[in-house]
Amino acid sequence: MARYERVSEIYELLSASQEPVSLNQLCSSLDASTATIKRLVRFLRDELHAPVIFDREGGGYRLEHDKHHSKSIVGPTYDSKELSALLSAHEILDQIPPGIFRRETASLRTRLEKLLYKRPTGHTGLRDRVALQLPQKRDTNEEHFETVVTALATQMRLSIAYKSRSREVDTDRTVSPQRLTFYRSNWYLAAWCHRTLDLRVFALDRISQAAMTPIPSHPVSAKTLSSRLSTAYGIFEGEATTTARLRFTANAARWVADEEWHPKQRLIRFDDGTVELHVPYFRSQELKMDILRFGADVEVLSPKALRQEVADALKAAHQLY
Repeated sequence: MARYERVSEIYELLSASQEPVSLNQLCSSLDASTATIKRLVRFLRDELHAPVIFDREGGGYRLEHDKHHSKSIVGPTYDSKELSALLSAHEILDQIPPGIFRRETASLRTRLEKLLYKRPTGHTGLRDRVALQLPQKRDTNEEHFETVVTALATQMRLSIAYKSRSREVDTDRTVSPQRLTFYRSNWYLAAWCHRTLDLRVFALDRISQAAMTPIPSHPVSAKTLSSRLSTAYGIFEGEATTTARLRFTANAARWVADEEWHPKQRLIRFDDGTVELHVPYFRSQELKMDILRFGADVEVLSPKALRQEVADALKAAHQLY
């Protein structure tokens, strides 16, 4: 049990009791040693400023509420990375559709909620003040999700019907699941496609049918997965083969300079406030969408093919206005 959960339990026990609570009672309730209880009580009093005193006449600990103890008790504090990680983990678990896996992860979601929101006072006000937004989230079929996760966990092949957005036609495929990723509010499955004999990334919301097969998955090495799934730009598979050079205005640089577009990006700052961002990529679709959201505040310097793609998209948009 985490320290803050134990501290919360001690505070709740003391708050609920009309009489002092003995050290033995606290040890029994928390299944902890006397040394641990004393350390937690000291933390509760000294760090969280709880009005905990030891009542010698009553032979135990109690809360002393008076005008001299006005400081509020706060829960755990996190730095930005810790809070982001906890929020993301909780939100990702909360996106698991109803079914066996949602039930199996219920206790983990509860624990994360306690870490994030539960204060030693029992207040949960932080829940209303901290949020993780998931824009453009698409619905995932719960049965398909469960089938995919089961196949991934048991390393068995899947038979799926998949309709890509580029073709809008169902294709039957047999795939060996390799990695499930929650990316930009949606679930994606990286799998070895036995039709194309290559790695492919499938959006789970585009799978219209999914069934387990009795055949073990085709193994793909961790090194291959890393090079094919972690070097390109965005969710698309493929090893990065090209680097985009993007020049942002001083206005856009205020945001871009602090963003990570790619783990291996390179940022060059200029005296006039502009920045140049070098981004590795394999396929241009997602990179092009991110470039277009900056409108006139970005120029694609190279490669020529990407520059032309962005120029064509801007011209087409201009025709609408």
